Amino acid sequence: MNLIINNHVIDSDLYTILDKIRIETNNRYLGRIVNHGDNIAISCPFHKDGMERHPSCFVYALNDNDNVPFGFFRCFTCGSQGQLYELVAYCLGYGIEEAKEWLIDNFSKTLTDSVISLPEITLTKEKKTYLNEDILNEYAYFHPYMFQRGLTENIIKKFKVGWDPNLDTITFPVWDENSNLLGITRRNVKNKYFHIPESIGKPVYLLNFVKRENITEVIVCESQIDALYCWSLDMPAVALLGTGTKKQYDILKNSGIRIFHLALDGDLAGRHGILRFIENMPDNIFMDIMLIPDGKDINDLSYEEIQNLKRVDKRDYLQDININV
Repeated sequence: MNLIINNHVIDSDLYTILDKIRIETNNRYLGRIVNHGDNIAISCPFHKDGMERHPSCFVYALNDNDNVPFGFFRCFTCGSQGQLYELVAYCLGYGIEEAKEWLIDNFSKTLTDSVISLPEITLTKEKKTYLNEDILNEYAYFHPYMFQRGLTENIIKKFKVGWDPNLDTITFPVWDENSNLLGITRRNVKNKYFHIPESIGKPVYLLNFVKRENITEVIVCESQIDALYCWSLDMPAVALLGTGTKKQYDILKNSGIRIFHLALDGDLAGRHGILRFIENMPDNIFMDIMLIPDGKDINDLSYEEIQNLKRVDKRDYLQDININV
């Protein structure tokens, strides 16, 4: 069964698509790709930091079940599963729509063979719906995991972090910059499985609180836990839910924030995210880079270690990159 996105059919072979993901992440994800014919096994990017030795995640090219589309993935170790574009989004740090465009641009053909003239249609903009915050009362529980990750009770309450006892997941409400509740993301307390509902996309997490409190200087992190931990240390922060997308950069340009301290993870994906952030923000925005140790994220560091981190100006960071290339 083919994968169809926005009237385009993804018609390249699955191995080629997965291999391009691997190449574009410089082997950060999908380090092992094993072709089993109809289905392909890959190193699961959702657990063990994407570095498992024996691939346990299967991506389906052909399946007897028509309900399983081309490129559907399922990890038999951590339980992660989803559509091919969700895999692309996670590995490349894109939003869902950007991931779909990436697939279309690289691996698709249109379903129509000729141009057909249609009568003009006046479209009305669909009104976006938001969640009622009363739903968060269902998850108003503490869980030891929250405190193990350095969150304080005040911060948990302020940002309405919760726990779903039925799914054993930490729940993170996500708002847009105008404090409209977009949805709830989840993290399993026993593994690294993280779920972002497709309808949410990738807003800038906690930006609504930054704007509400007229904060003009923030730390920029990858994960929600990282940002919440910074707030627990009395350091306002936002999270990109990954390594950043063009839509997020555009939101931040107009946010009123004038100083950014980049604290993306100390790995290859984090370094690529730093470069993209620098390239997409205007010159009149001040930013420095907090050099997180290799293999660490800011949540791994104590308050004293964060204060003692080496920081470099964006121009010095770019110069160091050019010298080392």
